[in-house]
Amino acid sequence: MFIKINFYTEKNKMSNVSQKSSSQKALTYLLIIVCVIAMNIYSNRKYLINSFNITPQEEITLQDSRVKTFLEPETYNKLVKVLSGYSIDSLLMKEDISESLVIASSRALKSVFDPRDLKAGSRVTISYDWRDRKKFLGYEIDLGYDQSVVVKRDKTDNFIANIVEKEYFTKVFNGQGVIDNTLYQSGIESGISPNVIMNLMQLYSFDVDFQRDIVSGTEFEVNYENYLDDRGEIIKHGNILSAVLKIDGTRYPIYRFTTDDGKSDYYNEEGKSARKALLKTPVNGAYISSGFGMRIHPISSYTAFHRGIDFAVRQGTPIYASGDGVISAAVVSNTGYGIHIRIRHPNGYETLYGHMVSHAKGMKVGVKVTQGQIIGYVGSTGNSTGPHLHYETRYNGKFVNPSSIKIPPGRTLEGKELDRFKIEMEKVKLHF
Repeated sequence: MFIKINFYTEKNKMSNVSQKSSSQKALTYLLIIVCVIAMNIYSNRKYLINSFNITPQEEITLQDSRVKTFLEPETYNKLVKVLSGYSIDSLLMKEDISESLVIASSRALKSVFDPRDLKAGSRVTISYDWRDRKKFLGYEIDLGYDQSVVVKRDKTDNFIANIVEKEYFTKVFNGQGVIDNTLYQSGIESGISPNVIMNLMQLYSFDVDFQRDIVSGTEFEVNYENYLDDRGEIIKHGNILSAVLKIDGTRYPIYRFTTDDGKSDYYNEEGKSARKALLKTPVNGAYISSGFGMRIHPISSYTAFHRGIDFAVRQGTPIYASGDGVISAAVVSNTGYGIHIRIRHPNGYETLYGHMVSHAKGMKVGVKVTQGQIIGYVGSTGNSTGPHLHYETRYNGKFVNPSSIKIPPGRTLEGKELDRFKIEMEKVKLHF
């Protein structure tokens, strides 16, 4: 690289003046080019900003406040949950929203939704003007995975309310693992929702005694649906589509299938219904504290015949009807069986559920119940030494061991329904 250095003397003074003039012209041209580029960037700035994909429910957190002026809607959203004992009015007042605005917005809300139906734990999104965080614009109450109620200001600054349908989609999830202790605990450790595990246990309670049949090393797998919102967040658990328990090398698979008459149920790989007339275990999360047969009574200390099975579990745990039937007795007493219910089932079967802390709402003599319906809650009333469910089964008036009842499966798929079932079964195929 060569560098030319001019020494300023009287001799080259005139040439330097000429060079300065050329430099000034070059600088002028450079400034013009820079200005043109800057104007071009500025003119395209709005287009570039509008290309950002920001949804109406998204809280804007961009640092440059000038960017926000091009975004719609220009709102700041705050998500809160309804506390127990709070109304929508008290919730808004807690957020320092003026009483006049609370009254006006609630008046609009009442036109489409009864505020008394707002439940503790419900999600409410409160909107403010992002330029003035104190300017209240309205709110949205989450009514479930498919609907919400929106209260907002219209062009005249009055509040209006509407029930809107929310966009959601379903996605199939897979969970699997090996049981070390209990199916419930192992399922939780595998990342499966407690609700899904409880439903799985209830589906298998027709054939599996979770205290006697499940051993360490039992494998399990389940495919189930979840409902997701437009942000990909799980908003509701859906149906179990297929599942399998592998106990001592024997597989027990089940698949959900809807028959031509619109009824959905679970079937094994041969198309035989997994549902039986009676559940083996009418309460979840329990262990057998006393079996069927001779034993020493824990209170009288006499040897006597125990006519049922005792399931030890924490107080308040829901008790399910083990089969379809009619309530033949709903007793409130603190002696013998304590608070208990007796159900008469078809084909000569009868079941009894003793030592409840209370009946479920609406349970009385003559009421029809369905299999899996909650009929009461575990307690320790009557002759009891601690919270448990005493469960009895009678067949044609004789006491029988609930664990040893062999009841044939219900519906069996045939013909075109069986063919369609096998096609559907392949869509939710299990790994083992």
